[in-house]
Amino acid sequence: MTKSSLVQPMQALSSRRSVLLGAVGLGVMATTLTACSSGNPTLYTLSVVPGQPMPGGPRYVEVRQPSIASGLDRDRIVTQDTGYKLTVASADAWGDSLGGQISRTLAGDLAQRLPGSAVFAENDAAATEPDAYVDLSVTRFSQGPSGKAEIEASLSVQPAVAGAPSGNAQLYLQRIQVQGDSVTGTMPLVQALSQLLGQVADIAATQLRMMPPAPSATSGSEAGRSHTGPAASQR
Repeated sequence: MTKSSLVQPMQALSSRRSVLLGAVGLGVMATTLTACSSGNPTLYTLSVVPGQPMPGGPRYVEVRQPSIASGLDRDRIVTQDTGYKLTVASADAWGDSLGGQISRTLAGDLAQRLPGSAVFAENDAAATEPDAYVDLSVTRFSQGPSGKAEIEASLSVQPAVAGAPSGNAQLYLQRIQVQGDSVTGTMPLVQALSQLLGQVADIAATQLRMMPPAPSATSGSEAGRSHTGPAASQR
């Protein structure tokens, strides 16, 4: 076999190896680009919506961290819930935990509707001992089967006793379902869900206004003095 006959197969093998390495390189590049695009999603956040400010309501209201159905409790936004299937956005995510966003937004909605009340979210650094609690247990927060934005949740409003919920005796509990317009796209969906959360705040604000005022420490001390006064005079 001549030297030239050996060179040609070696050149062919080298050329084929270059093609394979180039293909592998392109595959790695495509995978890297896909990973980068999926690792940097567009972030969305809920927003407070205006309502009707009205007097009344407890002095201090705490919106507790809501309970979120496990299918919704994820970084990526659940865009649709048909009842049998959840559709999750591939490149759109919440800017913060969904539970944290809902509690802070609902607190802002209530503060706007109850100007005489100090409303704060659970674990807020500026929180004080509340006179009432608002709880939300969310089972749907997306497009429903009809394509319309929907919130399904259980809402409870109750007075506080010694810094804790008072119990079922004075508990207001309602299963609520609010529905908006048909939406297409993540931004319109988030805007519609913010509007619907404002409707949930309207319901909660109505119940909070109906709640009897909590007894103050001053009235308690005055009652104590009026009780001890006559006893002292009898002695």
